[in-house]
Amino acid sequence: MANFATHFKASVVVSAAASSVILATNLANLNDMLVLFIVGSLAGLLPDLDADKSRSLNSLFSIFALCAAVSLPLAIEFNSLLTIWLSGIGIYLLFMYALKPIFESYTIHRGASHSLLSVVMFAVIAVNMPLFLGKALPFALLCGVMVTLGMLTHLILDECYAVDINNNELKSSFGSALKPVATSAPLASILQLVVVLMGSYLLLPHYEGIPEVIQHWQSKLSNLPLLPDMDTLKQFY
Repeated sequence: MANFATHFKASVVVSAAASSVILATNLANLNDMLVLFIVGSLAGLLPDLDADKSRSLNSLFSIFALCAAVSLPLAIEFNSLLTIWLSGIGIYLLFMYALKPIFESYTIHRGASHSLLSVVMFAVIAVNMPLFLGKALPFALLCGVMVTLGMLTHLILDECYAVDINNNELKSSFGSALKPVATSAPLASILQLVVVLMGSYLLLPHYEGIPEVIQHWQSKLSNLPLLPDMDTLKQFY
């Protein structure tokens, strides 16, 4: 199993590559691209929300708590500096002393968060949140893409680390990350499915616009040159 630092580095690299494509195709401006990069990088840590080790869990919740505390004043307009400070502190305390103990008590490592259903759930949430904050549909869909890439990077890396190349064998953890649904945690899987259905229902008003956005992406990507122009390179010979 890959450790915390390896997962984070891998998600940063994948998110940077995806962000470069987004910027090269003008699918988002520089500010939005930076947000997407951060979203993708942090998404690579999401599957370890059920981590058994307290250090990993503390690091994860500290990061997400700080992000939520900073994002709240950006999403909601407060009328005083004291209100901003108190709201940020309140969000941080909520994450660390209310939500974290729940995860510690009711989750097992390589459980429901290490599944493809979990990826779908967080992707649907990632699409709905920007729309709720008034962002455009293309940006919201890009958030969903970045979350999907980040989480899949984590799960694939876990499976790769479950292969013992030296002894030509598979470790007992093989197959526990890239599973469709966590049958060992039926209640959590049912809750994930409920969230996916609710999130999909909230996206109903946007269903007609989604194919148009995807067609626009395809058009931009098809015109993106992968290799440099040789005529331009010849000028430096």
